[in-house]
Amino acid sequence: MTTQIRRFNESGIEQFRNILHRIKSGDVNDVPPSLLTDAYVSEILHTDKKIEQKLFLLKDDMVKYLSDKISTLPGKNLLYDRGLWTWLAAFYFDSICPKNSGGKRKVRDENKYILNTEEWQRYYRHLLASPTRLYNDLGANSKIYLAGKPDVPGDLFEQLASRQEIATCRSLIEAATIMYWDDTTGKIKKGVRNKDGAGVLRRFVKATIPQFQMTYDLNSMSGDDVVQLLPSEYQKWIT
Repeated sequence: MTTQIRRFNESGIEQFRNILHRIKSGDVNDVPPSLLTDAYVSEILHTDKKIEQKLFLLKDDMVKYLSDKISTLPGKNLLYDRGLWTWLAAFYFDSICPKNSGGKRKVRDENKYILNTEEWQRYYRHLLASPTRLYNDLGANSKIYLAGKPDVPGDLFEQLASRQEIATCRSLIEAATIMYWDDTTGKIKKGVRNKDGAGVLRRFVKATIPQFQMTYDLNSMSGDDVVQLLPSEYQKWIT
């Protein structure tokens, strides 16, 4: 299915919310296609800008495709457009809420599907808007955020993206990428997600970064600068 990119109005958002609740309770199992093109609950953003409804298996592919499409649209602050990203979540529901082997879906927190722009703690949970915004902000350095499947944020994403001052600080994300990303495999290194251990991500976020923030202007530094400051426990991840 290929169609014009649309934006839900408040009625469309409420209808989608109701469908999420019904899927969660087992009453229905799919977003009705009619909801995606109903002129009473959504509007076309641009008649010449179309988007293809396809199944994405990798978050990286999905985010880059969406970023390319959104960049062609007129208007400002589209990455915070509640109606647009909620419509996109409904449009790509098979990618961000796939059916299991039994044909059922597991609907999670509604902030993963309905964009909340009021506070970062809710905004970053959206499965489409948040990684796309981080990709736009950080470019190649966002690859550590884009690993895995579209429907699984992952512990690493939660640790880095849940705090805006970390999520959008280039030097910290560069440092995390230098340490925890394996360019050879195109994956996050084994052991990074462990709850305990020398230099694991949890230690970096909860212990080391807060100390650095009290002493250094991290926004003026590079990732290499941050890595050079790290204590010896992080050496195993750098070499």
